[in-house]
Amino acid sequence: MRKLLEIGCMTSSMLALAIATPAFAQGSSPSRPAGAPAVEDNYSEIVVTAQKREERLIDVPQSVSMLSSDDLLKLGAVQLRDFANTVPGLSFATQGAGYTQITLRGVTAGTDIGATVGVYVDEVPYGSSSSLTFGGRLPLDVGLFDLDRIEVLRGPQGTLYGASSMGGLIKYVTPRPDVSRSAASVQAGISSTRHGGTNYHGAASANVPIAAETVALRASAFYSRDGGFIDNRTLNQKNVDRSDIRGGRLDLMLKPTDALSVRLTGFIQDITRDGIALADVTNPGGAPVDGPMDQRRLIAEPFEQRFRLVSGTVNYDLGAATLTSISAYQRGRSSFVSDSSQFFVPFDPRYSAVGLLSEQTTKRFTQELRLSSEGGRPLEWSVGAFYSDEDTDLRQAYFALDPARQPIATDFYDASSPVTVKELAAFANLTWHLTDRFDVAVGGRYARNKGTFETTGTGIFVVPRALTRFKENVATYLANARYRFSDRATAYARYATGYRPGGPNFVLRDPTTGNLAGPDTFEADKLRSYEIGFKAETADRRFGIDLAGYYIDWSNIQIIAVLGTGAARAAFRTNAPGGATVRGAELSLTARPNRDLTLVGNLAYTKARVSDVIASIGASDGERLPNVPRFTAALTADYRIMPDGIKPTIGATVRYVSRRTSGFGATAYSAPSYASVDLRSGVSLGQVDLQLYVHNLFDGRGQTSPVLSDAGIPGITQVSRLQPRTIGLRATAKF
Repeated sequence: MRKLLEIGCMTSSMLALAIATPAFAQGSSPSRPAGAPAVEDNYSEIVVTAQKREERLIDVPQSVSMLSSDDLLKLGAVQLRDFANTVPGLSFATQGAGYTQITLRGVTAGTDIGATVGVYVDEVPYGSSSSLTFGGRLPLDVGLFDLDRIEVLRGPQGTLYGASSMGGLIKYVTPRPDVSRSAASVQAGISSTRHGGTNYHGAASANVPIAAETVALRASAFYSRDGGFIDNRTLNQKNVDRSDIRGGRLDLMLKPTDALSVRLTGFIQDITRDGIALADVTNPGGAPVDGPMDQRRLIAEPFEQRFRLVSGTVNYDLGAATLTSISAYQRGRSSFVSDSSQFFVPFDPRYSAVGLLSEQTTKRFTQELRLSSEGGRPLEWSVGAFYSDEDTDLRQAYFALDPARQPIATDFYDASSPVTVKELAAFANLTWHLTDRFDVAVGGRYARNKGTFETTGTGIFVVPRALTRFKENVATYLANARYRFSDRATAYARYATGYRPGGPNFVLRDPTTGNLAGPDTFEADKLRSYEIGFKAETADRRFGIDLAGYYIDWSNIQIIAVLGTGAARAAFRTNAPGGATVRGAELSLTARPNRDLTLVGNLAYTKARVSDVIASIGASDGERLPNVPRFTAALTADYRIMPDGIKPTIGATVRYVSRRTSGFGATAYSAPSYASVDLRSGVSLGQVDLQLYVHNLFDGRGQTSPVLSDAGIPGITQVSRLQPRTIGLRATAKF
């Protein structure tokens, strides 16, 4: 109760700010999901599947943001970085497309060894759940074309979605094939970035009913080229962070009867990048080492990621309940190089450059069975089972160049670490509508995880580990209460828990004593969250508010501890004593004063602190958690100048992110706050919509994150930058 009272005081302060700031707007703008009923002034209901059943966003008893395809189009979003800092409570640290650490509500220890935010494609979890792999840094960075919407679920989602969703979840929802009508769309765009290259993209999709009302096929393909803007001064290479994202989907819908539907989906995506999108700055001070968009690397750092997914979803309406089966198989491969020259070149004249090659391949099969009662009844329930079988092979090896820049043999490290993880879980949720206005819900999930791990290889830094088996049992819980003041106003209180799996550790040798170092295993870390919220909108849906406050207690935090320095460093996984707490609030408001003007914005406050001394990573009691801004804000305004004819529009987005730190202790780098302004205008010419846009209008040099990097160069920090001012034109045609 004390926690909820603290949250209540915080959210009441945010509510006062909301009343005093009527220009702010809700982070989830109006959208028109397929089949959604029209309401006054054509503002359609926002429908989400956060609780694995379709329901209005205003009814969901937890904090959820939704970005529709129209929202993404207005933002000019092509990849995660383009929309992430418009979502309340979401922050990220990135080296470029495909290599990004996502954080929700401040749940991060800086460099996370396992994901704290889950990523789903429709109802399929992406990637490896193991903290022994790069799961925390390699989330799926989906090409944002032919999407129905993105749902961002805040707070732990351990009951319905399982492991590694302690901070929340990002769900990419794709459009379902339509068995009743044909449709097609084409999009193309080109832009130029100051100090950088030319960017362009193209996408197309088509929906074709094969048998009327029974069978339909939807196909889409996309390609985007980011011209880059970071230069490597040492190798005299320009725009080393240029990247390509390409992919496509095939989606077949079968509806042999009104009660039965079968959806078969294939999704592929490839990302290639020439280098990393990081610039060098001094620490302390933050001044550019060379130019603001420059880096110095002795070796190229390419990145490649390939993802393949096939899935089948079966829904069968039994009358009083619906049976759902989701089967999926995915294969993901990531390969990237990190410049490690600073650890070797100064100490050995045989080498002019040393790189670390990391390769990871994950194969994963998942199966979920779920039986859910019909909605709108006094007692609603959902029960299910989930099975996951994943096999990941992680290989890392050093390679070197001699003074003539020719390959030279090394005997440092070349090791393979296969990891297998199997999860079997059962879950259940029950909602009891005590009255027409008040209901309570409880839920639970019990998971049994087991697997194997070993390390084999050669090199002076390799310590082999024999095949080791591990297992753990983890339970997560959920309880909430919801009160509907009316059809357009809901208040709720929520308690939820989440976790990340543990496992055996890499075996390492202390570079000082030569003895084996680090614990033999590390345990699951766990999180408890208390949240209260209020959602409301006026009867005509012209004004709305979404307010949430929360308190998080995070214990047994998984961290990476380091022994030694330079080439003799040894890093191992362990659990930190004490823990961390996060207090925060998120405010979203919507204002549609007339049919032509829409104001959309949000504000988030996050206070994330260490609860005890963590000597192994230099953290002090009460110190801020890294990469977590105290304040973030975004305001979007769009105006239709005329409702008919060519329908000209103008719009703007303003974003603000406050200061963040890169780590703990006196040497932690502090990234300054930054703001950016985007402008856009558009017209409709028949079936073609044209949009002219400017991103980062004032060409700011904002540091989006002091980055997760193992560079270790004394006095130097690597930071990711805002994309410099970019001017572009986009055309979209729908048929």
